[in-house]
Amino acid sequence: MVKVLGWVTDRWQTELEPTLKTAVVGQEQALRALWEQELAWWKEKRHLQGDSLRNPITQVRYLISQLPLTDENSWLNSRTGKREHIGLRVFNLAEGEWVAMNDRSRATTQERLNQQQLISDPEGIVHRAFGLLLSDDWAELVVGIALATGRRLAEILKTGKFSVKEPYSVWFEGQVKGRTRITGRYELPTLVRAYLVVEAAEKLRRLVDCREVELLQVSQKYGKAVNDAVERVYADKISARADRDRITAHTLRNLYGAIAVLWFCPDPVSDVNFKAYIQGHRAILDPDVPEGTSQEEIEEVKLDYASHANYSDYQLADAEGKYDGRRGIKLGLPGVTVLDYFAAEVAKSQKPVQPAEAKAKRGRQKKTKSENQTGYSNMKPSVETKAWADDERLRLSVALRREVKEDEFIRRLLVAYTADGTPEREAQHKALSLDDLDLDASVRELFQKALAFSGTSDLLTFLLAVGEREARQIVSTAAKHDTALYARMTSSKLATMKVQAATAERIRRGVYAIMQWNEQHAGEPLQQWYLTTLAIQNLVGGRKETIKEYQDAIADEIEEHHRRLGIQPNYNRKPVSIGKMITVPEEAGAYPWGKPPAAQEAEVSG
Repeated sequence: MVKVLGWVTDRWQTELEPTLKTAVVGQEQALRALWEQELAWWKEKRHLQGDSLRNPITQVRYLISQLPLTDENSWLNSRTGKREHIGLRVFNLAEGEWVAMNDRSRATTQERLNQQQLISDPEGIVHRAFGLLLSDDWAELVVGIALATGRRLAEILKTGKFSVKEPYSVWFEGQVKGRTRITGRYELPTLVRAYLVVEAAEKLRRLVDCREVELLQVSQKYGKAVNDAVERVYADKISARADRDRITAHTLRNLYGAIAVLWFCPDPVSDVNFKAYIQGHRAILDPDVPEGTSQEEIEEVKLDYASHANYSDYQLADAEGKYDGRRGIKLGLPGVTVLDYFAAEVAKSQKPVQPAEAKAKRGRQKKTKSENQTGYSNMKPSVETKAWADDERLRLSVALRREVKEDEFIRRLLVAYTADGTPEREAQHKALSLDDLDLDASVRELFQKALAFSGTSDLLTFLLAVGEREARQIVSTAAKHDTALYARMTSSKLATMKVQAATAERIRRGVYAIMQWNEQHAGEPLQQWYLTTLAIQNLVGGRKETIKEYQDAIADEIEEHHRRLGIQPNYNRKPVSIGKMITVPEEAGAYPWGKPPAAQEAEVSG
């Protein structure tokens, strides 16, 4: 269910729902007058303008979509092919208004360009996605698909449908709808073999079922786990923008566009148009401009739109760390083709192919998948090679605790082989063995027996399992020490430190300060604050994820605080910031846990 703001719910129940519940198609003009009146109220009374209108409009449209449909109150939306309530046809913004809302000022555009990140080793980045696409972990599958296709989280988990078109392209449909985006099916280049993407998407849908999850809830429910996986896999290779705390799945969408241009964009096609097409932005391919607008002005509009679409957040660097402006370097390699959408434009710029040259290019034609009746190839390894492969496949099956079929095994071999050929090889470590260690004979024998009893032949795996408990104890002891250490520091000192324990202490103090303020102003709604992640962040800083973790840890205490004092979320709509009203105490002694033990005991006994 979509979370709707309190004031939107109030307006819906009192001003909009009574009319919309009984509305019919013939009353469209009256509904349009009601909607214009409502928008005027939002702008005048709620002071909403530009981008701040987006969420309330989305929420109202969601509420309309929940109304029962009849023949009298619904119409067939030709864009979606579905019947919708007449209110959805009216309660929206015109395309030009959406574009204006999404557009950025030139100053903002320039600021984004100043924050561009240069990324090196695109081959190494993509080869990591191979392993992710073969993973049994749903979050890693999402990360692999995001890097390989540039799709949004909701498209990967819920709406998107992929089918193989060419070895390195898929048909994609199910784009999250928008007035400035392409609808229907279109061709999408893939940074890995297309069938790997299709099979990974099918596997993901078996692991995670989002059919009953509302579209707007997909990111809230699954976003954190996916973004954590992005950081785990790519933090050492991809830098966050200067104005971002971390890299996310959306980072991969931006990077996908840059790599796709380098590998697949034909010379006659502008990189802006290429990115617009593969990321589904109709407003950039064909901007809505007045008749008679010059080509130069049209290109300027395209660039403005493109900057908003994050097309320039990441650029690729060459081996020397300088901007790599090449395009289409993989076109012409086996399996790599020009997208159909640009084929005519490319054909115009190429010289005619001579008959002898055409014959040489044709060569032996491979049988297509549709022509193959069984779906399997006629690969014929020797008996010895097949036996060796079967033994290794069985070992992998035991390690993964599931059957690994021949096709998956060969795929994994190809992934390993391909990754081994990268310009900058991923670090590969030889398995740790007792023979590598200088041990006394008695100690060596002890480990040999222990490995045999444990059922594993891998020494590193065994040592990690045995050392886990000791490691947890060490970390726990250190954490307790850190907590006590930072609890004795001043708040200003904590604000200068970039370690997690200091941030956690800062957040704890911020929550305490807000609660104390609320207690002192009981019964004064204009003074009190609801403890949201944003309110805490505005008061003491810190990453939203870290604040949310602390809120979750003391959720019962926060809920009881709000309930007892009657504090509501709308209390935070104040003309001044929380930092102007609440001061976080500087000295550690101002907090119960920061006082010396003797003082704490005195307070308790008193």
